[in-house]
Amino acid sequence: MMMSATQLLYCLVLGGVYLIIVTLIMEFLTRRLSLFKGFPDPLVEKISGGWLVLLMIMEFLFFVVIPTVSYSFFYLVMPFSGIRAGMAGALYAFTLGAVPIVMGLSMRIKLPMPYLLFLLLSYLVKLGGAMVIIAYLYVL
Repeated sequence: MMMSATQLLYCLVLGGVYLIIVTLIMEFLTRRLSLFKGFPDPLVEKISGGWLVLLMIMEFLFFVVIPTVSYSFFYLVMPFSGIRAGMAGALYAFTLGAVPIVMGLSMRIKLPMPYLLFLLLSYLVKLGGAMVIIAYLYVL
């Protein structure tokens, strides 16, 4: 059983709306908390309209589109469904995807730990929320 087009559209739209809201909040908090303090100016990308659009497209692809399609395939073999399945999938992807990369990066490049921890937190919030929305909509 595959995901219907209507269900796919609902997951993409609601997941996208959630992602836009959370991304804007996280970007605001990044600036407000001065997490780029101490970074050399050439290393910090200046926020522009094009940069923000590219960020949203990239995050939409990795946090909403791919998880939606993946969840539709794995839904049949998962022993549980709904919000629990969404959080389990998000934690699994987060643990195997983001954590090793960020931790490996922290061992090779001297980046401030508050920035790295906030980056991990923002990935978890974005992925967790999107996966919960997708899983919840999938069982409706």
